[in-house]
Amino acid sequence: MPKTLASFCRLCLTKTSSKVPVFGGEQENVTNLLALIELSINAKTESNAAVCYDCIVTLETFLQYKDQCHVNDKFLKSIPLNESVHGSDVSEADEDDDDAMECDFLEEHDDDGVEARDSEEEGLVKDFEPPKTPKKTVTLVTPRKKSGNAKQLKPAYIVKKIVEVDPLDITKRMRSQQSLQEIAELSGPQPTEDELPELLDSYPDFFHFEKRKNNRYYDLVYHGQRFNSAMYNTTNTLWQCAHRRKFKCPAFLHVSLDYTEFERRNEHTHGEQTPKEEFERLTPQQVLPILFRLCWQKVKERKARKVANALAVKQRVLKQRAMAKAEKMARLREKRAARYNKKPIPSLPVFPDPQPTADELPKLQASYPDCFHFERGHNTLYYDLVYYGERFNSAIFGARHTFWQCAHRRKFKCPAMLHVSNDYTEFERRYEHTHGEQKSKGYPELYTPKQALPTLFRIMWHRLKEKRLKKQQTKGLAQEAKNNDELGHGDSYEDYESSQKEFELPENGSVDD
Repeated sequence: MPKTLASFCRLCLTKTSSKVPVFGGEQENVTNLLALIELSINAKTESNAAVCYDCIVTLETFLQYKDQCHVNDKFLKSIPLNESVHGSDVSEADEDDDDAMECDFLEEHDDDGVEARDSEEEGLVKDFEPPKTPKKTVTLVTPRKKSGNAKQLKPAYIVKKIVEVDPLDITKRMRSQQSLQEIAELSGPQPTEDELPELLDSYPDFFHFEKRKNNRYYDLVYHGQRFNSAMYNTTNTLWQCAHRRKFKCPAFLHVSLDYTEFERRNEHTHGEQTPKEEFERLTPQQVLPILFRLCWQKVKERKARKVANALAVKQRVLKQRAMAKAEKMARLREKRAARYNKKPIPSLPVFPDPQPTADELPKLQASYPDCFHFERGHNTLYYDLVYYGERFNSAIFGARHTFWQCAHRRKFKCPAMLHVSNDYTEFERRYEHTHGEQKSKGYPELYTPKQALPTLFRIMWHRLKEKRLKKQQTKGLAQEAKNNDELGHGDSYEDYESSQKEFELPENGSVDD
């Protein structure tokens, strides 16, 4: 069952009946043209994509133009630059009589040795005008002697023009360069007879080839219509209208490789054009062997460029993947180094004086039960309390008790807490955990209660002292607000209560029975 094509062109989005499928048929030709504009179409999602003939002609014209630019570049680089002309002295120009402009006088001698000249020709200078150039010219002229007698006039100095030659100007040399009469021989391996189409004994009379006198390439004349600028593909050759630039004509001729099938696509936008130059008419048997070899070479070069581009893309992708993998491994090594390389343990905060006395701190017991201990990572500041394998941290210090919160409360919103007396002799677990057993990350250091509790006792004493001072300040503000309310000026006590509702206690706030 034939595949149904899309109703519009994939490139210009124009609805037309003359389309060429992107996949199937001449897939390689269309894919090569799409590679010019760096456009790729997915064969799975857009299997019915099609391209109109106008877009194909435009892309093929661009391909031909691109190839011609490379040919012109090679041609210009092969032209040697002439040596620049140095100096503009008149005496140097006079020494070279062959290159400089010449001046001849009509001289005749009579018997008396007196010069006799025609009055009209006497004193005239024959000045050879060189071709006009856009460069600056320096003209040296000397005045003549005025005399009433024409026969006594002496010839004036020669008027000479010295042209400043620009060594980088190659326009004149390009015009003098004759075009190659024949297409250059193919370099590298030559095609065999099996690789070229078979040359027939006879061809139809409705087409032939023509060539200008000094032109290098051929024109195809099909039913009187002239085409040139052939674009060679693996399965066909496209000949474009010879007047496409002058009239923007989209017409082109679709020809098979063996020149047995012709299909004219798009109509001409101009009338019959009479050539201004004479053309040499050639038969297909004379031209096709050259075109077959040229087509073979162009297709081979295109395939080589396609393979080179694919290889470059593959190498670029592999390089990007290697760089990404190297960056990933570098980040992993940095992460492992940060995890396993032990850093100095951060020092605990130093509280200002006064420091607590031994009577103000809870008494350290001689021994503690084995149901709990303390842990701390190599780069962490505070301790974790492990009670029967359950981890707690973020202690909230109160006047008589300390509340330890679940270490996974933020991740699992766990409400479990451990209610501990300040001397760590009584433990009460409140609320159950909402998660299973969680493995600890890294390798924390273990501390016995006798090692960690002295530090915790000192931290607790300073925290409680800060809370008492804050509470006294709050009571003072409340009393001041009441006094102002009674006297009728300042902030009222109601304003103070509303401000207290918005006030948030810190995380280590006082929690007491």
